[in-house]
Amino acid sequence: MIQLFMVLVIMLSACASPYGVPIDSYAKSLERIEPEVSTIDAGSLDAEDAGSRYLVRSGDTLFSIAWRFEQDPEVLQQRNQLTSDVIQLGQSLKLKGKIPPRPLGKAKPKPKPKPKPKPKPKPKPKTLLPPSIKVESESISEEKLAQKSSKVQKNPLAKTILPPNLNEWQWPVSGPVVEGYSDKSRFSRSLQLEGQEGSSVKAAAAGRVVYAGDGLVGFGNLVIISHDKKFLSAYGHNQSVSVRVGDIVSAGDIVAKMGSTGTDRVKLHFEIRKKGMPINPMTLLPKR
Repeated sequence: MIQLFMVLVIMLSACASPYGVPIDSYAKSLERIEPEVSTIDAGSLDAEDAGSRYLVRSGDTLFSIAWRFEQDPEVLQQRNQLTSDVIQLGQSLKLKGKIPPRPLGKAKPKPKPKPKPKPKPKPKPKTLLPPSIKVESESISEEKLAQKSSKVQKNPLAKTILPPNLNEWQWPVSGPVVEGYSDKSRFSRSLQLEGQEGSSVKAAAAGRVVYAGDGLVGFGNLVIISHDKKFLSAYGHNQSVSVRVGDIVSAGDIVAKMGSTGTDRVKLHFEIRKKGMPINPMTLLPKR
């Protein structure tokens, strides 16, 4: 037995020596170490800090990518030298770096010199009319011209169609503000509006729908509308979406139904951004 014990000790020593394990720690109970648990909020799942590039995923639009990383869509388009806001699945977009200048149009070729016209033969002298007849003919022609000009001005089709006035914003829902605008977090730079589940969410101003989906973390079913390539308005936590990307909407058109997707209660996340940066919607909305 003693010899067998010595053999076991020698074998254990040989096994432990390459790893520097002390022999006197054999058969001792190991100290239990509690694992560290770290928690993260919803904002960190969709980081604001952009890498140098972004790979386009299913459901992305140029505007949703710009929204995710708080960039001006026009700048993002120019940085990637895109001729439109259409992007492709799997496309790699630059999110950082220099912004190249807009491409200049091709130089127009110099026009060829026109050949000198040949001198026209002199017309034969006309018979002069009496002065009274000449004056009468001129006065009649002026009256006819005046009548024609008045007809053109009265033509209703000649009116200029004015673009929508972006100063005329309206509230997307009639419910009260339960959380006002603040700079505490990326989700607080908005208005949280109360309402009934399934009630209508309306466009705050005329524009084009540039995103409709649930691919942006923390917003649930989200609609983003572009207004005159300067402002973006967003409507989040919807129960359902009533529009598609590319739809043109007027102020007051229904774009979604109110819900609680991506949050713990029925409410509308309403946000406005100007050239990519959040602003307080109260500065644009009419006073109640």
